[in-house]
Amino acid sequence: MAAESIASLLGVSFWYPEAERPALREVDLELVAGELLLVCGPSGCGKSTLLRLLQGIVPQLSGGDLAGEVRVLGLDPTRLRPHDLATAGVTLAYQNAVEGFVAQTVADEVAFGPESLALPRDEVTARVRSALEDVALAPASRRALATLSGGEQQRVALAAALALRPRILLLDEPTAHLDERSATLLLELVDRMRYLHRMTVVLSEHRLGTAAPRADRVAVLVDGALAALGPPREALAGRSLARLGVPVPRATQAALGLGLEGAAPLTADELAARLAGRVPRASARAPAGPSLSGDAALGVDLQGAAPRAVGEVALGFEEVSFRYPGAGTDALSGVSVALRHGERVALTGSSGSGKSTLARLALGLRRPTAGSVTVLGMRDADTGTLARRVGLVLQNPMHQLLAETVADEVALGLRDRSRAEARRLADGAIERFALGELLRRHPLSLSEGQRRRVALAAVVAREPELLVLDEPTLAQDEEQRAALAALVRELAGRGTTVLAITHDREFVNDACERVVALRGGRIAADLPLGGDRARLEALEAAGIPLADVPATVLALGRAGAVMSARTLDELAAVFP
Repeated sequence: MAAESIASLLGVSFWYPEAERPALREVDLELVAGELLLVCGPSGCGKSTLLRLLQGIVPQLSGGDLAGEVRVLGLDPTRLRPHDLATAGVTLAYQNAVEGFVAQTVADEVAFGPESLALPRDEVTARVRSALEDVALAPASRRALATLSGGEQQRVALAAALALRPRILLLDEPTAHLDERSATLLLELVDRMRYLHRMTVVLSEHRLGTAAPRADRVAVLVDGALAALGPPREALAGRSLARLGVPVPRATQAALGLGLEGAAPLTADELAARLAGRVPRASARAPAGPSLSGDAALGVDLQGAAPRAVGEVALGFEEVSFRYPGAGTDALSGVSVALRHGERVALTGSSGSGKSTLARLALGLRRPTAGSVTVLGMRDADTGTLARRVGLVLQNPMHQLLAETVADEVALGLRDRSRAEARRLADGAIERFALGELLRRHPLSLSEGQRRRVALAAVVAREPELLVLDEPTLAQDEEQRAALAALVRELAGRGTTVLAITHDREFVNDACERVVALRGGRIAADLPLGGDRARLEALEAAGIPLADVPATVLALGRAGAVMSARTLDELAAVFP
């Protein structure tokens, strides 16, 4: 029996008000009942627009011009109120759960949707209970949302969506703010819920290595047009996709670069299984320069910077503890760690492990309860003293964008420089972060990825000696992530110390030389990154997620292969 069509787009193009280019271009797409459709592509490719179109927000609330025909559950979402579509069974969950919350407690948040549909009180109560049981949060029903971890907050957002009993669930990058383990658990939960409740799921994601194996089909959008559509191992096998900014899993990119025949692998385990019969060279190093293989961009060069002598301590924590007022336990406890000038260090750990607290202490935004913090030779200095020499890019750029235009935002921190120097630094940052077309836009009118680039440009323009990046790759596509990794290596080569707080295992591998892991407010591991089996086993034993190439090397090493590689070009050199 033919699969039931539940939604369709026929020749759909859409222009936002005053936009020079369409957000969607001639899209033909049919959504099949019960499937999980993964939508991916570069930043700004039209993923969020597609989801909002299916939910009726576009064009009704956004404005703009629409061409073509859209049908969802037999209805025209461009003419019905989003409230009516929610009643019919279409629910959209946004990327950042916190920004979408309207209540104070878990139960009240989950109840908000059913209450908005004017359902009877008994029905609302039953739906809240059922949804929280589905996501394993029933015991937390009375907890304040602000006390939950990032993963728990995303589960609340999912429960709120499930309480509406959707036939079509639209998820806009639900794992963007989660660590690797929490992201995996959330996507496993979504997959279980779609079978349990017989839902159709449209999932927009950048984490394709985690999401693609669970998808029935993948729709790849590039510049608003449908570039590929089909089963994951076929849709993601285009050799040019990574170069266009599509976050194709590195395992897939490696298989393409190595010319492996057959279905493309999506994970490191699948790639290792495909390579198991091939005999590698003992070891190889890729030449310095851009990391390319065939037509696809296969990563970045990690060996390009010249070796540096170990510098003096730029950021030092000595037996530091910190407890927030009113808290029953320490956010950090007995932390001792040092970063030297020119080091590139990743700070990892699950939500609530103390990463952001450590960053606040490093920037003088908080004072330690015990111990001392030394920044650029200054002990326990205040924020004002540190401001000119230390830079911070927050996880949510909306918290630090202050000016009326992008151009003014980039120049904001350069007022103490001469006019000529300020112009030189601002122009360099604008060019580096490709902001030329956005200079007259208000920063808050931009997409999340664009706002993040503006925040980065404004901070990097000041040439800080210590740069703290809080989840810098959120909402960034493959090309932008590679450019950011290159920037980190370049800044470190000039002597800037970079501390990157990140859940992005590929970015850790691409940009950093050392990783510090926090667990429960304590240092759980402080290890150098590398591509040999001994280092990889140490990282794995510490619970640090490995990027695809290192994970493949470790799997092959345990099967008897003697090799070392971190980048895709290094892997290609090992398997000529």
